[in-house]
Amino acid sequence: MSKDGFGAYGPLVSRRGFARGAANLALGVAGASALGGFAGRAQAAPFKGSRPYKIGFVAPLSGPVAPEGLAMQRGFDLGVEAINAVGGIAGQPVEIVRQDDQAVPAVAGTVIKKFIQQDNVDMIVGTITSDEETVAGQISAAYNVPVMFLEAGFWMPFCTSSCVLLGETSYSLLSELVPFMAEKYGKKFVLIGSDFEFPHQYLGVGKGFIAKAGATVTDEIYAPLGTADWSSSIAKIKAAAPDVILSAVVGGDAIAFVKQAKSFGLLPGAHLTGITLQPEFYPPMGDAVDGLFVVTRYSEEIKTAGNATFVAAYKKKYGEGPIPLVGVTASYALNFAKAAVEKAGTYDRKAVFEALHGARATTPLSDAPLTLNASNLSIDYPMYICQIQSGGLFKIVKELGVVPAGLKSC
Repeated sequence: MSKDGFGAYGPLVSRRGFARGAANLALGVAGASALGGFAGRAQAAPFKGSRPYKIGFVAPLSGPVAPEGLAMQRGFDLGVEAINAVGGIAGQPVEIVRQDDQAVPAVAGTVIKKFIQQDNVDMIVGTITSDEETVAGQISAAYNVPVMFLEAGFWMPFCTSSCVLLGETSYSLLSELVPFMAEKYGKKFVLIGSDFEFPHQYLGVGKGFIAKAGATVTDEIYAPLGTADWSSSIAKIKAAAPDVILSAVVGGDAIAFVKQAKSFGLLPGAHLTGITLQPEFYPPMGDAVDGLFVVTRYSEEIKTAGNATFVAAYKKKYGEGPIPLVGVTASYALNFAKAAVEKAGTYDRKAVFEALHGARATTPLSDAPLTLNASNLSIDYPMYICQIQSGGLFKIVKELGVVPAGLKSC
């Protein structure tokens, strides 16, 4: 859930350091291959760093958006282990400083300034909400520090900052989803979202595709983050009798909304879709969302050697259950950092940010490397229509090919 673009798991103890024995090192090597790391490939890397490459990781690890922040942390930790197992960045290990920002923009700003001014980080990775990202974008512009955003949903680029948009955009999430749902179920849509910038923007993009599909919006409902009682919103949805419910309720609120929708009889019968249906939310949602459809860039069913290895490494480290989308993104973010640093031949923040324009890195998502668009630092991803299965598998029902990110050029 991003801004200027669109808009994470495990206990806090997973923020511990990275000392590990032989078994964990083996996992790191496997993970590196899975993450499209650089194992097994000869790399011409004349630049060798003289110290560890230092990254500040910030995410909401507590508060209403913690499910996504914690899922992001899981994938990022796996990615750090993997890249360090194959030599790190510029021949040096990646060193991490971490902090919870509770999804509070003022806290995010304080954390990011500390990372830059006191910890002297080379790059920042993280944040979830568009409000956090707005602050991060402003600070990054002032200090020329590259910042990687991992969540989905960007609706416009951060043209005056040094931000990289690794998540898929609202356009790529909705351009195929809306017409699919309208054709399959009907043309009366109700929109519901959490009441901050990202959901308004995401649903605003959705309204454009709804109109293009010849469909209509019969109601639009918002509730503040941290809403505990969704009964009145659910009553409004029932009264509107929509064919499709497009939802941008996020974080822990998504879980509360879906559980109450089931309790009040709206689910599983209603045709709910949207960014609410993310893998990290599945365990507590359970059979309330089984059978529902979404568009996404990731499924465990993606048939690449890298994804097979990644899934095995992830499940070995964290156990069974759905792999969170933002965790997948976090796992390969450092591949783009490595590519840019070694292309720039320096740790200089401004030079690394420039090298991120057009940077290419392998990921579990495709056999071919993916490219950061040089004009707006977004990615055109292969996308899929998936149906949620019992147990949380996002089963691919249609391959959509590469879907344009749809962002303007800077």
